[in-house]
Amino acid sequence: MHLKDKIGIHLDQIKQLKGVENAVLTQRDGNPIQSTGVWFSKDEIFNVSSATSAIFNVGIHLHPKDLKYILIEGKKAKILIAPLNSPLHTSLNKILEMQGILDSNHEFFIAITAQPNINLGGIFLQTNECLKKIKTTLITSGESFKPPLIQFNNQKIQNIIEGFNIKETEDFDLRVSSFSLSFSEAISLELRKVLKNISITIPDLNYAFITIEGGFIASKILKNTDIDSDKLDKISAMSYSLFQTANRCAWLLKKMKADRILLDCQNSFQFIDGLGKAIFSTEIGKLRQKLGLIRLILPQFSKKIDSLVKEASEIQDHRSFDIKRMLGELVIK
Repeated sequence: MHLKDKIGIHLDQIKQLKGVENAVLTQRDGNPIQSTGVWFSKDEIFNVSSATSAIFNVGIHLHPKDLKYILIEGKKAKILIAPLNSPLHTSLNKILEMQGILDSNHEFFIAITAQPNINLGGIFLQTNECLKKIKTTLITSGESFKPPLIQFNNQKIQNIIEGFNIKETEDFDLRVSSFSLSFSEAISLELRKVLKNISITIPDLNYAFITIEGGFIASKILKNTDIDSDKLDKISAMSYSLFQTANRCAWLLKKMKADRILLDCQNSFQFIDGLGKAIFSTEIGKLRQKLGLIRLILPQFSKKIDSLVKEASEIQDHRSFDIKRMLGELVIK
């Protein structure tokens, strides 16, 4: 039996679980290996694989040592992205050691789409054995998967060339929203107050921040001494990027927007909530906090932050980008 057919059997077993709509096994570079479920075209599978690959790689950068899975939640569906790093048998570990690829835990991942009322954490536990079998099949096969070469016809080549044409001068709207640069002092104080209340309510909070367009932190609270401000800035930018890519993936799959992302790790949870033009992200340790309780607590704060972000967006004025005026203001100050 061909390798992809063997993998297909295991994916079909996952598809049989209640609420699961489709599943795709993807290589880290975005190349789909095998899929099951309802797909409209090969292009759609490639688009979804590339989007989930981007999400997966950012997740690995955020939590390189202990990422268990990424859960994207929206109104129409839930999307689970999980690496194939389930515990393996001793015999398989020996094979991995001989091949020198024991640490290759993140080379492949699986993306599962399910109905919104399904507990995907439970599905992840149910699919653990299937994931282990897929991993075993991949490793013991000794095969490597190369992305297929893309072939372009004359029309596609012409379209690409035309994309490099220099356009004639057009009228541009050079207005810049100051919302993307700052909040008012009053709103900033309110945001800090909300974050402080979160830190009091959730003792195991490592950090929390509100990030606006471009990945810039508008407000933050940092309780973990192992993370400095520079590192938090990087986490903020990557978290914002992850959420934007998750939005694209959710739209490709179900024509919906992502509401929340959960990154479940060995020792912590990271939540990323979408707030229109901003995101609200927290990392919470697992020592004393249960996932169900956190899910009840965080939305209360998220709604308050969302209202403040909307208020900030409404009161910001749009000014023309006038470099002379800006330099003049700098000289006066």
